[in-house]
Amino acid sequence: MIKAVHEAVMVDEVLENLVFKENGKYVDCTFGAGGHSREILKRINASGTLISIEKDKEAVKNIPSELDQDPRFNLINDTFSNLNNFFKEREVDGILIDLGISSTQLDDPDRGFSFQSNGPLDMRLDKTQGQTAADWINNASKKEIEDVLWILGQERASRKIAKKICEIRERKQIDSTKELSDLILSIVYKKTKKHPATNTFRAIRMYINDELGELQKVLEAASYVLCCGGRLAVISFHSIEDRVVKRFFQGKDRAASNVKFRYLKDKFLKPTLEEISANPRSRSAILRVAEKIC
Repeated sequence: MIKAVHEAVMVDEVLENLVFKENGKYVDCTFGAGGHSREILKRINASGTLISIEKDKEAVKNIPSELDQDPRFNLINDTFSNLNNFFKEREVDGILIDLGISSTQLDDPDRGFSFQSNGPLDMRLDKTQGQTAADWINNASKKEIEDVLWILGQERASRKIAKKICEIRERKQIDSTKELSDLILSIVYKKTKKHPATNTFRAIRMYINDELGELQKVLEAASYVLCCGGRLAVISFHSIEDRVVKRFFQGKDRAASNVKFRYLKDKFLKPTLEEISANPRSRSAILRVAEKIC
């Protein structure tokens, strides 16, 4: 496995807006490499607690010793959509949801998230269950592939890519990230610095892990477990994800809850130019923070 260094995004903005009680109870729904969790622990006192959730079993195995030995900290290996299974109603002061894929995951060829290096076409956050990206690519209908690439990836060449996938898989299964990336490069002209496979890989990853469905569920769950005045912070990296979060805070598209939220000050925050320069992967991040109204 490649050892990658992951930099947590918009840490200062998260801490300033989320951690408002030193003795509060906080939840980091996406532990990843532990960047945000470490900083939240620095802001709370001996009476405060932080519970982090991580779906990826590999990330849980590699928990840093300083966190593992901290009595204020606990890590749960589960999907964040099960948030309400671990907390009582109105008992949490702040919840953070970072929807980005960590560099540790992205830069590991064995995970299949990236077109930058060759590896098995997997893309599952939890490698112990569900279909792989290769399973889906080689069995989905042309229309289904078109829809996923267009809706989740906003890929203008979705029909061309889907057609090419179906043509190639008639002769040979598409099993690696390089095969899929080369397929896209053969039909999509590179007009900007953005790699032509970016949208397709993102769309497939989102579909394989049901990321929008999971997001809707965790937002609903968060609305119940947050205390009155509790704060919900969400970092998204995709316009579709951000739209789901924005409409949730507006009280729209709710599955069940009618809990109300209000923004603290700004409706959204973006990373500073300094952060983008130091960590280019932060450039598309959008942070929204709102408090629960009772």
